[in-house]
Amino acid sequence: MTVVIIVIVLLIAALAGWVIYRVVARRKLERDRARTRLDTEARGHRQELEANALRARESADAAESKAASAEHHRAEAERLQREAAEHVNLAAADDEAAHDHRERSERAQQAAARHDERAAHAEDRLEKL
Repeated sequence: MTVVIIVIVLLIAALAGWVIYRVVARRKLERDRARTRLDTEARGHRQELEANALRARESADAAESKAASAEHHRAEAERLQREAAEHVNLAAADDEAAHDHRERSERAQQAAARHDERAAHAEDRLEKL
């Protein structure tokens, strides 16, 4: 009977050892799978990090380039506005000069007409002498 009890105890101990071995092996397998999954996930995030960092650098470079271009256009627009204002002033001065020349022309035409009349009078008197 003692031998039977010893055999049963040994069988139970062997069975318990085998169950413990299987539980430990399953946990190790689950940990290995979790490590693999997390490693893959971490690598994916690193790749996304690098891609996003590259896009951020490209966007920052493009923003800097566009800001410089905008500044250039702003400066050019200001220059053209100053030039346009100068042309407006020149046009106003030319309009005033043209007006003055028209008035002089009218006065000269009137004077020419008066002299034409006087010359005609003088010629008439000359013929009568």
